[in-house]
Amino acid sequence: MKIKLTQFFAIFLAALFFVSCQKENTSKAPTIPPYETMVPGFGQFATQTKSVANQAASSSKANFLYSATSVGFWSSLIGTTFAVPIAAFKASFSQNPTKINDNTWEWTFTVDGFNGQYTARLVGEHLSANQIHWKMYISKTGTNAFSDFLWFEGTSDPNSTSGQWLLYQSPDHPDKAVQIDWEKATNDVGEIKYTYVRETDDQGNPLDPHGSYLIYGTQDSTFDTYVTTHHYSQQAQAFIDAFIEWNSTDYSGHVKSEDFFGDTDWHCWDSSGNDVDCSN
Repeated sequence: MKIKLTQFFAIFLAALFFVSCQKENTSKAPTIPPYETMVPGFGQFATQTKSVANQAASSSKANFLYSATSVGFWSSLIGTTFAVPIAAFKASFSQNPTKINDNTWEWTFTVDGFNGQYTARLVGEHLSANQIHWKMYISKTGTNAFSDFLWFEGTSDPNSTSGQWLLYQSPDHPDKAVQIDWEKATNDVGEIKYTYVRETDDQGNPLDPHGSYLIYGTQDSTFDTYVTTHHYSQQAQAFIDAFIEWNSTDYSGHVKSEDFFGDTDWHCWDSSGNDVDCSN
């Protein structure tokens, strides 16, 4: 009987410790996942296209321009379609949250830099000790006003080592548009996959880019940034694949795309965007 009583108290204390830890984990404001989980560094690469294209063409720049164009679709979405919710996400890091209940916290603030007055409300809820649910609601006053539109939502673990975002098209067309799956390695975002999940346009017509994806990551190499794209080509009227690597400092790099180049070789460019021999 004494042994059974001891065992009972051991189990009771273990259960009490578990519940206590769980309560402690969920009673604190969750950590917002890093900004880079939604906006990684390939946008800076794509913006080099214009400056390179405007330079005097002493030689071909086809390899660089094709690579930058391959990621341009995604940079355009971030910079235009989702500019407001992404700006709101970035602004949330400088705000202090308000506790709604033991499991839910809220960040409320205005979003500057756009025509109109926007108010954002980011909600973080502990679904369990291992998962946090995020929702970004945005309101606008004035012309084309809307209220509490859920512009994106997602999940993450408490340590922000992995998660997912789901972005919706717009207040007028609240379709699922882009899914972002991300993993974090050490202090850097390890790998991100963007998938275009919107099926029809504003008029209900099928969208050719539906199913396109881009995978972005970093690696320990001279070309320390890589991208894999599966995107729809209007010219080819088909999906084509490209594998791109570049240096994040000088933007030199190389690209491989059998669909575009007709071979499986790497095609290189230098820091000025000029095509160069990959053996150099």
